[in-house]
Amino acid sequence: MADVSLPRLGGRERDRDDRGDRGRERDGADRDEDRAQIILITGLTLAVLFVAVVLLLNTVIYTENLATRGADAGGAEAIEFRDGAVDDLAGILHREHRNGSANVTESFGASAETYGRTVGDLRARDGVIAAVRPNLSTVEEGYFIAQNETDDGLRNMTAPGSNGADWTVAGNATRTRNYRLTVDPDSLSDSTSGAFTVVADGRTDGTNETWSATLTRETDGDLTVTVETANGTTAETFASPPDENHTVDFTAGTVNGEPFDALVWAEWVQTDGDPYEPYDVRYENGDQARGTYHLVVDDRDDGANPGRPLRPYVDEAIYSVEVDLLHRTPELTYRDTVRLAPGERDA
Repeated sequence: MADVSLPRLGGRERDRDDRGDRGRERDGADRDEDRAQIILITGLTLAVLFVAVVLLLNTVIYTENLATRGADAGGAEAIEFRDGAVDDLAGILHREHRNGSANVTESFGASAETYGRTVGDLRARDGVIAAVRPNLSTVEEGYFIAQNETDDGLRNMTAPGSNGADWTVAGNATRTRNYRLTVDPDSLSDSTSGAFTVVADGRTDGTNETWSATLTRETDGDLTVTVETANGTTAETFASPPDENHTVDFTAGTVNGEPFDALVWAEWVQTDGDPYEPYDVRYENGDQARGTYHLVVDDRDDGANPGRPLRPYVDEAIYSVEVDLLHRTPELTYRDTVRLAPGERDA
């Protein structure tokens, strides 16, 4: 048999093959190492980019939140300052009317100036520049009509200097504000027939509509207020307050501090446009109620006469005045001009 066998490689050929195999192994290993390094570098780069993006977004969100929070805080402080100043000046204005100053505009200006300096000094301690300046050139004149308690106690709601039960409190008014009446329930009638009634009566040169609110007593001392307008009649009963006397705020629309939606002062009578329509404020059956009241009207040509000894009495008043306000902090400068007319029906 023939001897058939594969030729053996010579030494050189084996060496070449071994070197080729080792070269291929090194080339494969190098390529693997290169790919691993590329993947590692890419991953590190992406990680750095993600971290940078996250930090950037966090910085933007933090800055926005900080700026918003700072603006809100500064704005809230400025609004609080404005509302506080308006309330304080309203109290000062009412006090000047009560005091019966010979020149109420001058007296109010002096008191408001003192108030403004005090507020400015107090705010300066907190690093705030604050100013409160009433513009007396914008004063709208009016009349303050009031009945206080007498030495003998509460007085009937009758005409001054007489026992006239049906009479005009203020004639030819076009606007009324801060109208508040306090009444002893024991003095009221328990029936709407012949009961004490507050009337806003439109004149023939105005709307000629009539609005009225009648006050009656319930058996337990509660108060029923019956409002009659051109749109109909609405009645609601209110419990007695701790001091037993009832307080009706006609222009704020409240009874003993509780809202009474139907109690919209002089609805259909007092107009909101320009020119305003005139009307009379009257009392009917004033001998069927004892109490106190005060109101401010923009005009009058009839009704209670000026003079402190009488009850009710009339004094010249400020119906409205504009006030300039400034509140400045490092973050915010707030300026505003507000019209001070406390107790208007839409205030």
